[in-house]
Amino acid sequence: MKFGRNLPRNQVPEWAAFYIDYKGLKKLIKAEAGAAKRGETVDLAEFFFALDRNLENVDSFYNKKFAEAHRRLKLLQDKYGRSPDVVAADLDDHEVEELMAALLELRNQLRNLQWFGEINRRGFVKITKKLDKKVAHSTAQHRYITTKVDPKPFAKDITIARLVNEINKWLSVLGDSQNFDDAMSDRSARSVRSLGRATAKAMLSVPQETLDKLENAIRSDDVDTLQSSLTDGKLVTLEQASQQLLLNFLQRSISTRAKACIAYLLKQVKSLNEPDDLNERNCIHRLVIHIGRTKTSAIGDAEANAVSFSVSSHVNHHYVGPVNGNGLPGSKPESTDEVESTLLNKDDEGVQILCWLLDCLQPEQRYALASRDSLGRMPLHYAAQFGFVVLCQIIMAKMQEWGQFNVEHGIDAAEWHDKEGNAPLHLAVIGGHPLTTKCLLKGEDWQGLNDAKTQGRRAITKSSAVLAMATKSNYVKIVGMLVDAGVDINWQDENGETALHLAARFGHEGCARVLIEGTAEQKADLEVAEKTFSFTPLHIAAVDGHLAIAKLIIDAGGDAGKTDSFGWTAKEHAALRGHLKIAEFLEPFTPPLESQAAPEESRSSSPTETSSLEERRSDANTRATLEPIKSFGHRYLKDASLVMVSLGSMDPRKNVEAVKLDHVPLAEAHTNQLDTALSVVVSAQGASGEEPTTVDLPVQDNIATEPIVFTAKDASKVKLFFDIVPTYSGNEKNKIGRGVALLSSVRPTIGSQRISLQGDVCVPIIGANLEVIGVVNFNFLVINPFSHPNMEINSQQTYWKKLTSTMVFGHRGLGKNFLANKSLQLGENTVPSFIAAANLGANYVEFDVQLTKDHVPVIYHDFLVSETGIDAPVHTLTLEQFLHVNQDSSSKTRRDSGELKRNDLKAVRNGEPGARPRSMSVNLGADTRSDLDERMKYTRTYKKTGYKANTRGNVVQAPFATLEDLFKQIPESVGFNIELKYPMLLESEEHDMDTYAIELNSFCDTVLTKVYDMAKSRQIIFSSFNPDICLCLSFKQPSIPIMFLTDAGTTPVSDIRASSLQEAIRFATRWNLLGIVSEAAVFVNSPRLVRVVKQSGLVCVSYGRQNNDPVLVQRQVKEGIDAVIVDNVLAIRRGLTTD
Repeated sequence: MKFGRNLPRNQVPEWAAFYIDYKGLKKLIKAEAGAAKRGETVDLAEFFFALDRNLENVDSFYNKKFAEAHRRLKLLQDKYGRSPDVVAADLDDHEVEELMAALLELRNQLRNLQWFGEINRRGFVKITKKLDKKVAHSTAQHRYITTKVDPKPFAKDITIARLVNEINKWLSVLGDSQNFDDAMSDRSARSVRSLGRATAKAMLSVPQETLDKLENAIRSDDVDTLQSSLTDGKLVTLEQASQQLLLNFLQRSISTRAKACIAYLLKQVKSLNEPDDLNERNCIHRLVIHIGRTKTSAIGDAEANAVSFSVSSHVNHHYVGPVNGNGLPGSKPESTDEVESTLLNKDDEGVQILCWLLDCLQPEQRYALASRDSLGRMPLHYAAQFGFVVLCQIIMAKMQEWGQFNVEHGIDAAEWHDKEGNAPLHLAVIGGHPLTTKCLLKGEDWQGLNDAKTQGRRAITKSSAVLAMATKSNYVKIVGMLVDAGVDINWQDENGETALHLAARFGHEGCARVLIEGTAEQKADLEVAEKTFSFTPLHIAAVDGHLAIAKLIIDAGGDAGKTDSFGWTAKEHAALRGHLKIAEFLEPFTPPLESQAAPEESRSSSPTETSSLEERRSDANTRATLEPIKSFGHRYLKDASLVMVSLGSMDPRKNVEAVKLDHVPLAEAHTNQLDTALSVVVSAQGASGEEPTTVDLPVQDNIATEPIVFTAKDASKVKLFFDIVPTYSGNEKNKIGRGVALLSSVRPTIGSQRISLQGDVCVPIIGANLEVIGVVNFNFLVINPFSHPNMEINSQQTYWKKLTSTMVFGHRGLGKNFLANKSLQLGENTVPSFIAAANLGANYVEFDVQLTKDHVPVIYHDFLVSETGIDAPVHTLTLEQFLHVNQDSSSKTRRDSGELKRNDLKAVRNGEPGARPRSMSVNLGADTRSDLDERMKYTRTYKKTGYKANTRGNVVQAPFATLEDLFKQIPESVGFNIELKYPMLLESEEHDMDTYAIELNSFCDTVLTKVYDMAKSRQIIFSSFNPDICLCLSFKQPSIPIMFLTDAGTTPVSDIRASSLQEAIRFATRWNLLGIVSEAAVFVNSPRLVRVVKQSGLVCVSYGRQNNDPVLVQRQVKEGIDAVIVDNVLAIRRGLTTD
């Protein structure tokens, strides 16, 4: 449940301060939950006080923004009337273009506001739910949401939806009346519209003949005809109506580039103010915006909306698409100097007209260049926002000449701010325009350099906030300019984060370098901590996995030993999340454990000790008490199958959206609801279980690990429905589209009892008019029930004996085979190896089980049987072929041992003792060895390592064994840790195998049957690296515990659940597994992470080469590890008993 983690990216950045403070409220809940665990009195007064203040903050901001938008829409209706059909016919192209831009911007603002309300309502629901979950006897959610949150306007979407519908109606009519071609140079005949536009509101009854004459005069720039027509019609007066009409003529002259008419009309017009303009703009504003739109659309910029930079990326000049979750464009790339400088030059026709217009202004009209529109912006704001250096230079030169350019306190001082608090400089930065930024900064020094400006700039918080935005968007050049200009590098936002925190979070190395190098006056503070968990930038780089940033910070003198507010170092955060390269890099710089202020009490204290470890990547459900003993007899399937549906992909290498909706042409934007906030409702026909599950779009990135679960008598008859509905309609019947998947046929089958390892499925979403409007990506797992007469729950047993000391498991018996071993080894995964391990004191032996082609469980580690001379997967060999591969190839041995008879093979399958081939463990003849080496030399394993485990000449060879052999030949007192070896997609790709395997249920059922047939009183544990195998084993039986194996980040993975220790903890706790078996590297690097596992109520075991060093094993034992899987059983057992 990563609402807190995703909140920042779902925010409109400029509104970030007005959203619910989810992190802060969560921290208060954790404090109270901790008090409750310690038996103290819980007082929620502080929490509810903070919650009420948050509610007031959200409500007042929403109401203010809504009133603004509503006022502008009312202005539009007052000006044009309420019927768009009548108005559209009377508007010329120029006004249609401006009106559509205003409407699109207004719709975007309303949609942002709609999203703002929804996100915040969801935040209040989530935080009160968390309160009820974490604090016993709290039932605040229902009461608080119904009485306090839902009555607020932001919690209801009805009014905004109505206004958006009204805007859509206008857009529909205007879109039909105009082709969206913004190149204004080529005017169609329909642009010769009556000059008595709707703006004039028919205040003057000017004859149509006169208007036509005026129109023609302006189009041909015939100033004499214009003058005589105006004089004859007595239109040149100081009356308001007359002045308004003259302003219309002036606007028309600018549109048609009629220079002489512009000069004449400016002499007749008293003021350039247009009180009835929708955006309160004058002709200079409009000309700059028009130049901007024309040029940006000409170079293919999808986001050519000049009205407001907080415009959703789902609207461009030609298409509209689904809201992307934050109502924001993803940061667009920083403009290059070449592109920015070639966008516009002084010879451009639009620029020439602007120069002419400014030159012709009467002294009393010059104020118009500094006048502000409804957003509080001057023409310079728009020039900066579009990134046109030449426009900025022209406007600044005129403002300087006319005494309007007061930059005494800097170009970003408060007097330059618009209503959103943005100066032209800020808009240039947000747009990613380095040359424009440079031009504006240079412009402030027109009266000479002034150090006071640089000093004063540090006090301008907006500039610091814009530095943070530039860092987040990775505008390296701009960040450099702002730093040189003296913007405060170490400014902290309301969460206490600096620009360096953001660079660390998003992995922007260039920006981080600029901030760290700083200037002579100031450099980035490497140790500044944010407010929630006291994370320094180094902590954030470690949490989000950015090694380059971590190196930069350490090289600059960062303190790797600094802990967060819960006592965890950056190294430990990196190790937990699978970023082991960072953890290993930080190890030499992190002081030894003894010198740290370690959270000693965390071994037995409340889960709040690990709170900072839960965030961002996962929400590991820490347990209330430290209890590594699992309950016995968990829920399992008896007569129905389980269907688990996960949206998106489990494969972290794939960047696929769970639900991807197509864009639709803007002309059709009014016909659908794809431009609103949407949700997907997942339901199943032919299954029971969960109610239809609603997931808001865009789907959060953790959804793949939180499956939707159904049960069904017959899984092959289940139909999955994915319905797209408007989030705010509150009505699942109001469907926009539907995707359907039939479980029986959606995934192709590969022969009998075989299954593809490619688990991801994609189905189209069909809209109301039967058109394809997008796709749903998902994967599913079906687990069928298993039964066996020996399967029962004995309440006297528990999963795990109470531990007094750390157990030792023999890895693949007496140990994995290494070529460079100093002494002769027994072959791994063989009966002699397991017996030897037991004799040397191993509590359990660990081995790998796979199935042959004829479904017999055999003991073999590698996926490929290289001894065949080819890369043959185990599941492609029959038992007869598999056992024959390992027999000695010398003629003498063949004569002595004889061929494995078919009736012996039958006996093995039926559980009867059969003849076993003799182990040729002493004959180390060079000819035998070279013969086998010769056979294997072209196989994948042999070419990679130069040897093969359990081959004569390298180790004491023994025959391959079946699972049945082990049950019969190894003493019952020795426990079995049975690892089910089942390939994941990446493993099959790495081994160049075909991407299919034995069907999952069939695989598990075969092994379970054999185990229950022969287990008797033997202690058994199942384990697997494959999460789906663990789920299958867990749901099929109640009595044998399951451990989840994880590489913990040491190798790449194709399943997110296997990517880190943190994901493993989440997975094991969620599905009630006994514990996890992790690669030892993570515990050797950060031993205190053993506590994190155990605090989650899990058994903690480690494996790996580092476990062959008694010193490194001791490091884990000190932290309370439950068991270690080792190759050198004797040495480790001695080391532990000596201690």
